[in-house]
Amino acid sequence: MSFFSTFCRVVTIAATALILGACSLSNPTLQETRDLELVVSADSRFEIEAGAGKLILEGDEGTSIRIQAEIYQTIASDDYRLILESDGDQGARLISETTSTGLGMSDYIDLSIRVPASVKLRIEDGSGSIRISNLTNILDIDDGSGSITISNVGGTITVDDSSGSLSIENAGGDVMIDDGSGSITVVDTAGTVTIRDGSGSITVREAGDFELLEDGSGSVNLKGIRNSSK
Repeated sequence: MSFFSTFCRVVTIAATALILGACSLSNPTLQETRDLELVVSADSRFEIEAGAGKLILEGDEGTSIRIQAEIYQTIASDDYRLILESDGDQGARLISETTSTGLGMSDYIDLSIRVPASVKLRIEDGSGSIRISNLTNILDIDDGSGSITISNVGGTITVDDSSGSLSIENAGGDVMIDDGSGSITVVDTAGTVTIRDGSGSITVREAGDFELLEDGSGSVNLKGIRNSSK
């Protein structure tokens, strides 16, 4: 075998190994699972600051915040923050965030959370889907990207969403939405639904009232708005 052929073969093998290595880095895998718990008082505030990863939260009759966190990384390390702590006399805070690998690929943390149904919930989320159910107090969400599904919330719901579909069902108070892009569906709301929307379809059914502050593009479908002629 000639020197040139040998050289080309070595280069090809090295290039293949580099490509395969890069591909393996593109898929973070589950590296660690952690459980956290904190006892809180009734009607306390709970603030969540989350980066990348899905978030599932459900209210129940318990007296504590219980979290299962699944940490997905391209390379196992302790280069993340996962903190559940008291925040004053009547509050608690969760911080969940990872860092990028520097190759355009990000680690993430998936969160499964159970809380007392009466907590006042505030979420600041970077990316990833959100699913929330069975709360009796106010809910405030500031979301970057990813779908949001909310059901059975007795208090006022406020959502500031950049992109991703949004679905809300069975809300006991007013619903206020400021949305960048993505479809919006609100069904069975006791109070007023107020929407400021950039783009995407809007569907509101069975609501106390409806107010559209701004609409960029997309259809608006209304049915069963009780306090108006819509």
